[in-house]
Amino acid sequence: MARDSKPISWWQVLLILAVPLAVLFHPSFQAELVLFSNDGPLGVISSQAASLPGAFFGYWNDLNWVGQEKPSAAPNFSQLLGSIVNDAVVYSKISVPLSLSLLGFAGWLLFRQLGFHSAVCVLGAVAFALNMNFFSNACWGLTQWTVAMASTLLALAALHLQPARMPFLKYILAGFAVGHGITEGFDAGALYSLAVGAYAAFLVFLEKGDVGQKGLKAVGLVLAVAVSAAVFSTQILATLIETQIQGVAGMEQTKEAREKRWDEATQWSLPVKEALRVGVPGLFGYRMTDLEGRPSASSYWGAVGRTPGWETHRRGYPRHSGSGEYAGTLVLTLAAFAVFQSLRRSRTPLDRRQRLSVWFWAGIALVSILLAFGKHAPLYRLPYELLPYFSTMRNPIKFMHIFHLASIILFGYGLQVLWAHYLKRPPAREKKLGKLLQQWWAKAPGFDRKWTLAVAVVIISGLLSCLIYASAGKEMAQLLFDAGFAKELAPKIHQFSVFELLWSVAFFSIVWILVTLTISGAFHYKYRKALGIALGLLLVTDLGRADRFWIVYYDYKKKYTSNPVIDKLQENAFERRVALLNPFAGGMLSEASPKGNIFHTMVSSWLQHQFPYYNISSLDVIQMPRRKKEDEAFIKQFAPQRLRLWELTSTRYLLGMTNYLAVLNQQLDPGRERFQIVSRFDFDVSNATRLEDIAVVEDSSGEFGIIEFTGALPKAKRHTNWIVMTNQQASLGKLADPQFDPSKTVVVMDTIVKPPAEASEENDGTATIESYHPKSIRIQTAGSGNGVLLYNDRYHPHWRVYVNGERRPLLRCNSIMRGVEVPAGSHVVEFRYEPPQWGLAISLLSIALGLWIGCLCLIRSKQKPPAAPRKV
Repeated sequence: MARDSKPISWWQVLLILAVPLAVLFHPSFQAELVLFSNDGPLGVISSQAASLPGAFFGYWNDLNWVGQEKPSAAPNFSQLLGSIVNDAVVYSKISVPLSLSLLGFAGWLLFRQLGFHSAVCVLGAVAFALNMNFFSNACWGLTQWTVAMASTLLALAALHLQPARMPFLKYILAGFAVGHGITEGFDAGALYSLAVGAYAAFLVFLEKGDVGQKGLKAVGLVLAVAVSAAVFSTQILATLIETQIQGVAGMEQTKEAREKRWDEATQWSLPVKEALRVGVPGLFGYRMTDLEGRPSASSYWGAVGRTPGWETHRRGYPRHSGSGEYAGTLVLTLAAFAVFQSLRRSRTPLDRRQRLSVWFWAGIALVSILLAFGKHAPLYRLPYELLPYFSTMRNPIKFMHIFHLASIILFGYGLQVLWAHYLKRPPAREKKLGKLLQQWWAKAPGFDRKWTLAVAVVIISGLLSCLIYASAGKEMAQLLFDAGFAKELAPKIHQFSVFELLWSVAFFSIVWILVTLTISGAFHYKYRKALGIALGLLLVTDLGRADRFWIVYYDYKKKYTSNPVIDKLQENAFERRVALLNPFAGGMLSEASPKGNIFHTMVSSWLQHQFPYYNISSLDVIQMPRRKKEDEAFIKQFAPQRLRLWELTSTRYLLGMTNYLAVLNQQLDPGRERFQIVSRFDFDVSNATRLEDIAVVEDSSGEFGIIEFTGALPKAKRHTNWIVMTNQQASLGKLADPQFDPSKTVVVMDTIVKPPAEASEENDGTATIESYHPKSIRIQTAGSGNGVLLYNDRYHPHWRVYVNGERRPLLRCNSIMRGVEVPAGSHVVEFRYEPPQWGLAISLLSIALGLWIGCLCLIRSKQKPPAAPRKV
């Protein structure tokens, strides 16, 4: 069958995708509203550390802990979009719909390369763009995963290019697409690459020839894809290995280390019963809470992300999932339709190549969902134990991304069969629908009858399930109470869940009617446009209705408005750090205390949003799942010695209850009493309906305050006394010694500096920060004798230090901090973060080469008839 006489153009596809996305994200047109983003909040992307284009040349996060290296920005779609827009607010508004549009467009290209009908390609584009797995993750702040999946689709499409000369170029192009996915999705992109590699090998085995030769060819081509991907993603791979694997605590590949890491690595596994979420979107709820952190009728009540042993000790997470798994009733029905069509023994509309392709993707879907079960099923143990570094990947539920990829491709095959086989039959002579259906049923092939009855049984079973489930209110109430929900909320959650099941049954019924009318002959080629519109509306309505629960907007002008506390903390914020005091510790407040919960909620929000927005450095960490061994040892040593921890890390301000003052001075710092209140505040919750409505007011009798610790070391300090200790554990022990005074002596862990002959009685001198940027600090220092300038930020070999413009050796001081030896006199010291740029250069060259190869392949592509389904 020839291609459509008037195939849909690329710009028409983008326009079609823009309509539902514009409807779903229409609040973005309001100036003050931006999308909620858990993993990419406005505050973080607005911070000085994350600013573009500077982050392309290295990303040093100075806002959490004592500083840490983060993977630098890669030259990919997301980062280039951020550079072009150059406005964090605008980026927060458009990044999600644009990434979903890109995903849908890539899906259209893949289906087009597979030779599917134009209508099938467009519906496939919509299915990809609105698929809840990709949609919810994008709304959660992980648009990079969505773009990585788009890159995967482009890689699969590249494998179907047929250049007239140099056919191996398509494998390099596919590899570059995979590499782009890795620069976007990191471990998720690497996970998607497994599907591309498997498919590349599968296409080789579809060719005629000796099995052994095909095996060797498959290995070679998969290797070409892998090498090309590695070259393209050189920059990000280098920083990922350094920041996420090398020197990270617990990343050892011993059997003992893997076993110890099992609970953490599999915490985000999909419980087997929650596979029902694929077919019923809100059966287990949607988002965990509303924007204010409150559970509601639509809250997620499953067990993904549950801390091991939570049922017993009730510590950690009872659940924590930021994604949905709904594939859509039309997608699931036609995916199953394709699989059943491939199993027909006779009169199948699929040729051998297409039938094997359906089996391949069905196998990928099955293996993916079994792996997504993680700790709840035995399969995940096998690769976890056997494959190198597989255990370093967290969240088995990520395999659901590949499941949805396979499901939508199967949907494409099913829809193509419906379109190319059933619609192409001669129109029935009978005009009355009832008689037409009777005639068809009397003469229908066995497959068509069995299929129609099977779907009808599924729908009836769904209705019966609704009745049984609706009557289980008492059992659900107990289940939800055991899961940590209030008793009064349980009936609402149960009712919501029942209605979600009814919605799915209703959509399955509509799909069944449309498919039955098509295979019966009631719809034929004359009505193809009407059928396409009906299926498109059904797809958009079904997926859009469910997806809307993941879209949450807030007024960023209200949320990020400063207050007296933030005003005080942001004054010369680079000179100190801030730490949060738990209001419930030591019995100060009951965990049921309204004010304590307000304080905890507010400061937690500040830590994630306001602090990075106003570039306030905090000792507390928003997220640090992979700690370096040195950090792990430092935290383990000083977590019980909070006073020394605050001293060594320049933590000068503490946020907490003012009643803590007596405890801090009398128990932690007896005799010196270096804690004092600099500001008191309270919260005005009158007329507050949302978190941003709560006002922070200065109050001389307020229960909360900013407590200053005057004993904290300054960020920059010049020392004339130092000791040299190269052993990590010994240096930690010295620093922890109560007799050791870190304000008078610094521990240097480099032998290139000789210790002073004797303790000096001279004044240490001065050290003043003249200018500050997260990657460039300029300090004016002066002293009468030789000294060591300590800068209390994390040591890393990519930092360079210059004294009066001359590069000097960077010293590791006080276990994890950095410093430099300075001679007597007045000097200008500059610390500059200067990681190597060879990875960025290789990635940029790969982009240029990829664009050239892509143009070459398109220009030289053969005009080959599409592999459309046909009768056998």
